[in-house]
Amino acid sequence: MRYQDQLINFLKISVGLGLLIFLYTRLEDPDMLWQGVLASNKLLLAGALMAYAGAVALSGLKWGILLQANGIHVLPRRLLTYQWVAEFFNNFLPAQVGGDVMRGYALASDTHRRADAAASVLIDRFMGLFVFMVAAAIASTSMLLWGRPEGGHFNGDELTAMRVIVLGSVAIALILSGVLTAMLSRRLKLLAERLLAILPFSAKTMPIWQKLSGAFNAYRYQYRALLLSAGGSILIVLLTSIQIWLIVQAMAPGHLSLLEVLVINPLLVLLLVAVPLSPGGLGVRQGAFSIMFFLIGASSDLGYGVGLLQQLIVYLVSIPGLLLWIHGRRAASVDHPLTPDALPR
Repeated sequence: MRYQDQLINFLKISVGLGLLIFLYTRLEDPDMLWQGVLASNKLLLAGALMAYAGAVALSGLKWGILLQANGIHVLPRRLLTYQWVAEFFNNFLPAQVGGDVMRGYALASDTHRRADAAASVLIDRFMGLFVFMVAAAIASTSMLLWGRPEGGHFNGDELTAMRVIVLGSVAIALILSGVLTAMLSRRLKLLAERLLAILPFSAKTMPIWQKLSGAFNAYRYQYRALLLSAGGSILIVLLTSIQIWLIVQAMAPGHLSLLEVLVINPLLVLLLVAVPLSPGGLGVRQGAFSIMFFLIGASSDLGYGVGLLQQLIVYLVSIPGLLLWIHGRRAASVDHPLTPDALPR
């Protein structure tokens, strides 16, 4: 089984690198792209790195709000340890949920509350995705109604693409809003379960619904915690959008506004989660950036370059997670030989 896992991991890396190379061969001017990457403003890139690191730290503290509401009290430094280790594994497991598994397992190992740990991670992920899609819906709708921030208007193809983005982001936001409302209402939850039972693919959708429903049971009346979690997610949307905007300004100043980044950033996150083809989204990330930049009326080549630089920043920010994980395994092997995967206290 270990050889099969190694083969699968090798295939994932190969897919990521293959997709990265394939996209590179489709660039209009690769030399100009590399010149832009090498000549990019290093100070702005450092700011982008700090913005992303701030988003990672805020993610851990936001998760702590949900834990505290469920009677699990964890010190902030422990939360940051969990989150940074999760960030590292996000970049080396097939999907971003890989990091969620790691932080949930670490918390369960420390608190011996496996079900509550899993519920908190699931709710944290759902609330984050919900807020991200609401942000995309608001930003894209405002641009469709009032045009670009600098006063420019969309041409025919760009207008069509923007309408598709608005319809998609609004539809997903409404679906997630309906799920959230149903989860917080017993009557609506029962009605939704009956509806799912008669719909196609109920064998696959019902287990997912039941897991999410079970997780929400612990937070049904924790409205303050859910609102604070949503507020934290709003700040994370802003920080990650600022990160992308700073990378764009470092490569090609003035080519994309912060509002335009707010439109595409949540959709980029959704694509990375929905298409787990490679570790850390390698290749998929650059493809998603190219597509979204093209749809928003910017250069797809620029999107590819921004995706490369963001991937580098994500790797750099995740390095402390690797160091914390290694230190935790060493400390556990000395203090608790039977639990080598425990994290440092």
